[in-house]
Amino acid sequence: MSLRARIWLVIALVFLGGLYLLSSILFPFVLGMVIAYMLDPLCDRLEARGFSRNGATALVVGVFALVVVVVLAVAIPLVWSQTIDLIDRAPELRDRAAQLIQPLWADLEPYLTPEVRQRIEQAAATYAGTAAGWIGSGVQAVFSGSLAAFDILSTLLITPLVAFYLIRDWDRLVAAVDRRIPRPAVEIVRARAREIDATLAAWMRGVAMVALILGVFYAVSLTALGLSYGLLIGLFAGAISFIPFVGAILGGALGLISAVFTFAEPWMWLVTVAIFALGQVAEGNFLTPRLVGRNVELHELWVIFALMAGGTLFGFTGVLLAIPVTASIGVLVRATDDYYLQSHLYDPAHASEADPATGDD
Repeated sequence: MSLRARIWLVIALVFLGGLYLLSSILFPFVLGMVIAYMLDPLCDRLEARGFSRNGATALVVGVFALVVVVVLAVAIPLVWSQTIDLIDRAPELRDRAAQLIQPLWADLEPYLTPEVRQRIEQAAATYAGTAAGWIGSGVQAVFSGSLAAFDILSTLLITPLVAFYLIRDWDRLVAAVDRRIPRPAVEIVRARAREIDATLAAWMRGVAMVALILGVFYAVSLTALGLSYGLLIGLFAGAISFIPFVGAILGGALGLISAVFTFAEPWMWLVTVAIFALGQVAEGNFLTPRLVGRNVELHELWVIFALMAGGTLFGFTGVLLAIPVTASIGVLVRATDDYYLQSHLYDPAHASEADPATGDD
């Protein structure tokens, strides 16, 4: 390995090690970077129409913050009221579940041996306790962790500042990075960077619009249907719809469970599931092709794997970084694959066909 390659490898390892060690405090900074990346084109358009960079940045960030505040002011009371109602009705829902299960259990029980019945009952109790433990741990991690208050405060205060300064200085930062690219590789790096930017722009901005549309569709449809906690389930399904298929599948499962407790007519259960099926069909055939594009080249399985890996390694920060990293790696892998297919390593005939005058390979 050459000295240059070893230097870049050391830099990459130090950078990744720093990310891992500082992952607990990176979330507001990474979130601010994501917001800045998504809003920078709008700021560029305002600047092209005569706004100063500072003025355009202040206007874009201010409008974005106002929209977020309005949405939260409307959504939080509704979500909170349904959450409190769900907690209050937990014993009632448990009894209703028991009433639904007992007839099925009574029909099945005569065909089971005492040992099998005992194992099933023990497994049910164990899994119920495990689920309750997961829920309790999640609530405790969010609301009562030692750094929870600091994390929430830092996210609310630091994220807008990071977004503002990054949007304001975005062009200068890009130019500064460009000046430091090794000159022999500058054109290659620029070309790969443009590909990465096109992939990220199409995916991130498109998926955000798809998630917003689906969240509104699910929430409005389920609420109009009269489904208990329809708003909660719809917003949740829309929010996680950036994970391929997971939003519709998990939202449909939660919707079906709620429908069983809400409606006595089985056809209403089917209507609830049909809403999520319709959302999935619309997403796959209309929303994603139009808003995200068919040539993004981020396969669904890679998106799911990247999000799970990022969340496991770095938590919420890893989830935010998963797609940019995956898109960058995908562009580099495709470029490497193209180079390999045109090289003599793949086909020795390429070496003999190269033009000595131009050095083409």
